[in-house]
Amino acid sequence: MMNIFVDLLVGAFGKGKVAVYRARPVVTVDAQLLLHPMIINLENKTCQIPEFPTPVACFSVRVCASIAGQSISNTIALLAEVQLDFLKQKGAIKRTLFLHNHQSHFTFPFVMKQQKSLHCQDFMVYLRDETEFRDKLSPINISLNYSLDDSTFKDSLEVKPILNHYRDNVVTEQAHILVDCGEDNLCVPDLKLSARPDKHQIIIGDENHLMLIINARNEGEGAYEAELFVIIPEEADYVGIERNNKGLRPLSCEYKMENVTRMVVCDLGNPMVTGTNFSLGLRFAVPRLEKTNMSINFDLQIRSSNKDNPDSNFERVQINITAIAQVEIRGVSHPPQIVLPIHNWEPEKKPHKEEEVGPLVEHIYELHNIGPSTISDSILDVGWPFSARDEFLLYIFHLQTLGPLQCQTNPEINPQDIKPAASPEDTPELSAFLRNATIPHLVRKRDVPVVQLHRQSPARILNCTNIDCLQISCAVGRLGGGESAVLKVRSRLWAHTFLKEISVEETSQEQLVKTLKRKNDHYALASLVSFEVKKMPYKEQPAKLPAGSTAVKTSVIWATPNVSFSIPLWVIILAILLGLLVLAILTLALWKCGFFDRARPPQDEMTDREQLTSDKTPEA
Repeated sequence: MMNIFVDLLVGAFGKGKVAVYRARPVVTVDAQLLLHPMIINLENKTCQIPEFPTPVACFSVRVCASIAGQSISNTIALLAEVQLDFLKQKGAIKRTLFLHNHQSHFTFPFVMKQQKSLHCQDFMVYLRDETEFRDKLSPINISLNYSLDDSTFKDSLEVKPILNHYRDNVVTEQAHILVDCGEDNLCVPDLKLSARPDKHQIIIGDENHLMLIINARNEGEGAYEAELFVIIPEEADYVGIERNNKGLRPLSCEYKMENVTRMVVCDLGNPMVTGTNFSLGLRFAVPRLEKTNMSINFDLQIRSSNKDNPDSNFERVQINITAIAQVEIRGVSHPPQIVLPIHNWEPEKKPHKEEEVGPLVEHIYELHNIGPSTISDSILDVGWPFSARDEFLLYIFHLQTLGPLQCQTNPEINPQDIKPAASPEDTPELSAFLRNATIPHLVRKRDVPVVQLHRQSPARILNCTNIDCLQISCAVGRLGGGESAVLKVRSRLWAHTFLKEISVEETSQEQLVKTLKRKNDHYALASLVSFEVKKMPYKEQPAKLPAGSTAVKTSVIWATPNVSFSIPLWVIILAILLGLLVLAILTLALWKCGFFDRARPPQDEMTDREQLTSDKTPEA
């Protein structure tokens, strides 16, 4: 036995061997951490970092230990490690660092002699700048870990000592940052929050920029790490903080996402001191409203790291959602009027080609959704002036659509099965109409000569109230804000209805009067177009859906052609040349007859002789 501890020998009968288990001496360490001061004033900056000119707040850490044990050597070496702010998770900012190595931990050998009761070692620790960390309320936890330094023991028969396992080899202590929380150093804030939007209603399809005006105040003690949390609804997007309003404070705000929750977090101060009262504005865009209900909610709350009463009241801002679509119907006739009779053209009683029917008349209708909301299901109806007393008026050959339109007619168009003329997909008139421009009335000289109009009389309006109309019914699909659906009807004026002649022998006097009256009356052929929105593509429908109607008129007027302008130019030139030729022949004949060689009258000769006689008398 080399120490006072009993060793153990183990043997077996007949084996001739013995195992010796030596008892190891036990070292009892009494360690402690001493911090000075334990409450750190961030304003008291007394330490100087060599690399930086700005002083920093600091405090001292003293590591002290003593050893005891039976049969141990006079000198015992420990391996000690001090960790600063060790409860901060990995990756978090350590608020304190050692002054000599700017690290948050330090490992060092700690050699102690048994004769000396207490061994100590001092270190200086400093705090980072306040701008580098936010947590001022939680304590700064410092730990000391120690173990025997096995490298100091020689490899010999001497038994190495062991630490007393009934004593914990970890020692911890706490330092606190001085806060303005009264004598008990315990802050109890009283946080208040209110919020309102700058608009209480937003419209589906509009740009929908809105601002939340938020008021935050603290009527209690300081609130540390105070932050405003705004939960963003899925329909909205964060745009930024309002900086142009002097009454609103431009705080530092950050967009964050936790799992599927989107939020805006704004720093309200560290601490948010007593009596704080200010307002801020947060701007949002709300573009995704098609699948939402009739309102959206923003949830707000102020949170702090204080232990007592850390949070404010919970505030919910509700904003109503509505759908508004301003829809209009407009139409135009091209040309706006037809002049009868048509020069050098006579209608066929039974036309076989489109050109033989009469002048071209096109009506163009546009259903325009001004917006901002979308319409998804609408009906467009046209009452077309088709016939009167079994006589055709405007005879339809083709329907052209642009946009989400599906049209059908009752009865079918072109019942006479007349061969239609080739028509381009899009005409200049339709393009001009879609550009919201004035549709020109293109009149060509070879088609319509200069005419002298009859004296105007009130036009007789022919519409679905007094004639037979062809019904055009169109189903209109989805139209967003600013979009249109266009229907173009290509027809011909059935000229025979207006120009046919009835002989006296074949008709009664009453029919003759009606025919003569038809050839002198002015008519307005009016198509009536109406629309009705049936549905909008949203969960909730507005109380009233758009509807409207309008009339498009084509005038038929009468004129008498000006004959002087109907003579061809070559005939006029030839007549002038013939007149000049006749004048030349007549002049030549008079000259040949001596008409221009006449003798003077005798009275003239007597006057000349008297004048000569009167001239000679004075000379004599």
